[in-house]
Amino acid sequence: MHRLLQIFIAIIPLIVSFSTTDPTLAIRFLVSGIIVGLFLLIIIYKKRPIFLQVVKHPIIICCTSILFFFFLSLIINGISAEGIYVLLKMFLVFIFCLFSTHIILENGFKELLASFVIFSLLLSIIYIFQFVSNYERIMLIEDEWSRNWQFDKLAATMGHKNLLSSIQFLMLPFLIYVYSSGKRLWKILSVIAVILVILTLFQTQTRAVLAAVVISIITFLLINKRNIRVKHIIVLFLSFVFSLVVGFFIMKYTGRLEAFKGEIEKTFAFSATNRYKLYKSTLELISEHPILGVGPGNWKVAVWQYGLYFDSWGNSFAQRPHNDFLWVFAEGGFFAGLSYILIFLILLRDSYLLHKNRKEENGIIYSLLFATVMGYGFISLVDFPMERLSHNIIFFVLAAIIIAGKIKQKGTSKEKIPKWMSYVFLTITSFAVYVASIRYNSEIHATNAIHYKSKGNWRYVIKAIDRAHNPTYYEMENTSTPLFWYRGVAYFNQHKYDLALKDFKKAYRTNPYHVHVLNNLATSYEINGNHKKAKEYYNKVFDVCPTFKETRINLSAILYNEKKYVEALDVILQSRIDAYWKRKRNNDNYDLYLKTIFKSWAESVLHLSDTFEQRTLNTIIKQFEKHPKMAEEKLKKAYQKRKKFDIDYTAAILLVEEEYTKKKQ
Repeated sequence: MHRLLQIFIAIIPLIVSFSTTDPTLAIRFLVSGIIVGLFLLIIIYKKRPIFLQVVKHPIIICCTSILFFFFLSLIINGISAEGIYVLLKMFLVFIFCLFSTHIILENGFKELLASFVIFSLLLSIIYIFQFVSNYERIMLIEDEWSRNWQFDKLAATMGHKNLLSSIQFLMLPFLIYVYSSGKRLWKILSVIAVILVILTLFQTQTRAVLAAVVISIITFLLINKRNIRVKHIIVLFLSFVFSLVVGFFIMKYTGRLEAFKGEIEKTFAFSATNRYKLYKSTLELISEHPILGVGPGNWKVAVWQYGLYFDSWGNSFAQRPHNDFLWVFAEGGFFAGLSYILIFLILLRDSYLLHKNRKEENGIIYSLLFATVMGYGFISLVDFPMERLSHNIIFFVLAAIIIAGKIKQKGTSKEKIPKWMSYVFLTITSFAVYVASIRYNSEIHATNAIHYKSKGNWRYVIKAIDRAHNPTYYEMENTSTPLFWYRGVAYFNQHKYDLALKDFKKAYRTNPYHVHVLNNLATSYEINGNHKKAKEYYNKVFDVCPTFKETRINLSAILYNEKKYVEALDVILQSRIDAYWKRKRNNDNYDLYLKTIFKSWAESVLHLSDTFEQRTLNTIIKQFEKHPKMAEEKLKKAYQKRKKFDIDYTAAILLVEEEYTKKKQ
């Protein structure tokens, strides 16, 4: 079994699929299930059940506790496709931890070290290849923000630059240990791997990982202070300075120095960032569902209710809260969240005790692992490594080394778990592989549907969604967008409005808070003549995303047709909009609707206005033809004054014109 574990760890960076929107989630879920299934078959065939001491270890008990409360939360909150997926993914990770501990108890952890070096080198080589092959194209981009965004998209096979950095961080203790105690060839390879990791960290500019590195270094020095000599401090200081200098020149050469400064500035202006909104919304969610949470896989649906998308464009949606601890609390409740915290605390306690009582043959491994758990805890506090099987696999192999070390310290027992448990594990794992294969196949078709939608090929969108959708195991893609929404959009564009309405209703049942689902459902009701329902669902959009422009335009059009011009102006002027040049470039219909509504309102009040008021209103009507940007800005300010002073639009517009006149003078 240890050979299988070695190979699996080494090739994780190569387990990737570019047929799905996310290159790793579905395929690694499937492959991990197959690997765990092979472990179980070997155990059953060779009649080598797992040590009972492993199952009784506090880490495994905490893992079991998380699984139990997530399962309970799934039952209470309603069984969903995403919930089944999350639960099975956790099951595979925890069973993998059992097997890893068992293998390390039998064979030791040193046989795995070469696999970690290969893993890190493969990942770095892939990243460097991506960087070099895309460098010239990216550097030709004039806009600095767009150029940096293209650099940030490079993530080897991890799907996100933060995930690339954090997985390489987990490699560092093993690379350092190989350098300190390995053979000459592996020493050289580990040094190369560490250098490439450092270069990667500076290029990806992941603040969480850079902070974690600092935390780990300080932690390592503190717990080894008796063994630290002056020469060690000098070497460490020179290495640190060298890394900073190299990092500076790399960022300078690639034009990313200013972007790095911006990342640091964002850290100190935390309350103004999207990350702050994520945490605030998640904490509100937790406060309303403290005991059992909202159910596994439901955070990305339920969080819409808690103000996360207020003042947003309504175009991008969070998949996780960027805090693994909050994530577990939110989906599994208090006891699951507490268990997840305890995993880190127990690992810190056990690794520290193993470090204090270490034997020479183990060297510094446990102090390295202690420092790594400290740093990784910080990463988990501000990022989302728990989402990824690759991170969980490496982290729980790290945990398995600590668990095995603790068991060996106490003395191993020959007592094994009952054989029937292996068969139960195999049954659940087989089910996990079945679900994983369905989800992988479905994600391929969903990705095709998204591609066809971008091309306007509606017939193929419908076919792809028909193949992708599974009512039990796959109902929405990773951004929390229901699959039936895509099919509804396709039917709508084919003018099959009855079929579109049916699909939007189904999408609403899957995610009742998604702005595009609500908006399209309302539009379908409007086209089918149900104005009351249309207004109802348009207004539901404002509960989750009050500034969503598309909905505000649609609702203002209904109010305009009802000759409720003041209400229509109130609605449309609360939209969050792009700059005028961008609206003009994209043929945005916002200014056209605003001009039409304002002109009708102005004409309806002209006969009630005095000569000066009439002249002012006519001036703005003309400005919509010659200077639409200025006209829109004036009306936006007029709306703000109307709300602030509780006055009508005529009075508000006069105040705005007065301000503009004073500025000119």
